[in-house]
Amino acid sequence: MLKLTWSIEGEVQLARRLRIVAGEIKDWTPAFQEASDRLKEIFSTEVFSTQGAIIGESWQPLKPKYLAQKVRSGFPADTLVKTGRMQRSFFNEVHPDYAVIGNNSPYFKYHQSKEPRSKIPRRIMMKLGNPQKEIVVKVFHTYWYKKTHK
Repeated sequence: MLKLTWSIEGEVQLARRLRIVAGEIKDWTPAFQEASDRLKEIFSTEVFSTQGAIIGESWQPLKPKYLAQKVRSGFPADTLVKTGRMQRSFFNEVHPDYAVIGNNSPYFKYHQSKEPRSKIPRRIMMKLGNPQKEIVVKVFHTYWYKKTHK
């Protein structure tokens, strides 16, 4: 059996035992690549366009005063989008037995963090909701099936 585990901020987001014989495949790089590419795309586009709703974490709206100031300065009214840098800063790193998805924008951590806050509300961008979990499981199962049923 293959144990598939995905964690975000050290919290297990997905833990499933797939009923497949994992010993037959030593290198899962293509599955990790596809799954992490798809998640990176979701985190950098759909999470922003739905303001977190697609991962079950709807963001607090911008405060009216800040929103007015932002628009007056010529920036988009979108939450968490000023220059687009944070949206473009998602990355993935793939290995035969794991993948890392992250964001190297310096201010990403302040929005994603579970730390207590006094000014900036928590606006989660990376989380696995049920639809995202289903994508990951399907990618791994499909990869296994193609490799073992040639």
